[in-house]
Amino acid sequence: MTLNQLETFLLWITLILAVAFFATIIIYYWYSRKNTNNYLENSAIELRYFIQKQVNYHGELTGYECLLRQHNVDGSWSLPQRLDSLPLQRVIFLLRTTFKALPSTPITLSINLEYDQIISPDFRYFVRWAIANIDPMHLAIEYTPKYQPKRINKWLFRRRIRQARQYGMTFGIDNVGSSLSDLKSIEWLLPEIDVLKCSMRDFRKEDSSVWLDLNLQFWYKLSREHHINLILMGVENAEDERLAEQLKIGIRQGYLFGRPIDPDMKETKHGKK
Repeated sequence: MTLNQLETFLLWITLILAVAFFATIIIYYWYSRKNTNNYLENSAIELRYFIQKQVNYHGELTGYECLLRQHNVDGSWSLPQRLDSLPLQRVIFLLRTTFKALPSTPITLSINLEYDQIISPDFRYFVRWAIANIDPMHLAIEYTPKYQPKRINKWLFRRRIRQARQYGMTFGIDNVGSSLSDLKSIEWLLPEIDVLKCSMRDFRKEDSSVWLDLNLQFWYKLSREHHINLILMGVENAEDERLAEQLKIGIRQGYLFGRPIDPDMKETKHGKK
């Protein structure tokens, strides 16, 4: 090796080390910021899962949805911000209490998770743990694409869902609405979807001249074509229920059947107040 070759070699080594050094700093900074933003890891923030009924067209109980709530200083409970910052380990801790208050009947228990929680390496363990602890209830994991990050790993996400479905979990999309973006956000997931949930609040029109890209009839047809179950949320009155009857949507959820409640107010085994 000549002196010029040695100098060139050392120069390249120096450049590679410099790039690696700056990359390490950037990754460390990003990871630190991410952890700093994970405010839901703070055990001082009181969190609890409330539950809301799901019923069929006979008014019979078919399941519960677990809804995460944060205790506020005024004593009220509200939806927390940045749900993706809640580690699955703490989700398990919170659900232990919730599970004890649920009835031992073969109905469905739905739990909402965010993108980061589903792609987490802990996701498969979480699914197996939940299935084992809610038996004979059936586990459904629900996901809301409109809150997902701009950049996502679709391959990894689908892989996590497929693995979990092999354990007996069903996968649902929560809160699809009346915009074309709602459809575009789930097209890549259609083969993995077992349940679609539409909310009446997205389809009510105060002004008849307002144009909706998609209506409930569209979601009903799409669900039939892809062998997906359709659930209508936000059912608040008899008119909403008549619409569900007209569209033959069998499962309903909303204030008409009960508001989200603290499961500790229910008797552990019988599910009564």
